[in-house]
Amino acid sequence: MRIHMKKEFILTSMDDDTAIITINRPPLNAMSSEAYGELYESFYEVSKNEKVKVVILTGAGEKAFVAGADITEFMSLNHITGPLYTRRNNSIREYIRQYEKPVICAVNGLAYGGGCALTLVCDIKIASEHAKFNLAEINMGILGATQYVANIAHYGAACKLVFTGEPVDAAEALRIGLIDEIVPKDRLMERSMELAKRIASKPPMALRMAKKCMIQAQQGTLDEGLRYEESILSTLWGSEDKNEAVRSFLEKRKPVFSGK
Repeated sequence: MRIHMKKEFILTSMDDDTAIITINRPPLNAMSSEAYGELYESFYEVSKNEKVKVVILTGAGEKAFVAGADITEFMSLNHITGPLYTRRNNSIREYIRQYEKPVICAVNGLAYGGGCALTLVCDIKIASEHAKFNLAEINMGILGATQYVANIAHYGAACKLVFTGEPVDAAEALRIGLIDEIVPKDRLMERSMELAKRIASKPPMALRMAKKCMIQAQQGTLDEGLRYEESILSTLWGSEDKNEAVRSFLEKRKPVFSGK
């Protein structure tokens, strides 16, 4: 059973333990300031739903995931208002990157500029075979997502994206580490949902802690990460879910997790 929540530019549907957040701003889902605000609100609302274990982020239609920012806003931005615009967008992207639930990005077409940046902050990136990616901000005399792409893609390939602003297709994006998987466009949501359900079936407490550990691995040293993981494991070793996982494995039955 699906429950739908609609804003002006963002649609949210709940499918049991999975939420699908869809950017819906025709014709190419370019992100305006209002759309960014709604995107944050949608992720925040889903965070309060304890039943939801995984989120899928995608775009409406088949042409574009997000074909960049709404360029019409740029002329009003200057050395004072521009940094505020950047800081607001970065804060929303950081909220998604550090989100407490795993986020799968289902890239259904063009992921240009800010759309590429949104892809980069998701945990797992699945793209349709016709998807394309770029960081074209340099063509507008600005920059964007340099830190994200340098941390994810191969360094030289990341430089090429940032310095040229030129697009790459899905196959090249996979080769350089920008995305994780390519599927036929008619299987994109099916595959994303299949993966989401598989993840959502895992012990809830371990899944929450796994996300925390993966965030730590991105932003700290290996030594810091190992210590952090050890502190997390001190909780998980004593959890009811660990005992249920072990019992169900030994008894050859499906586990029933309590989230404790």
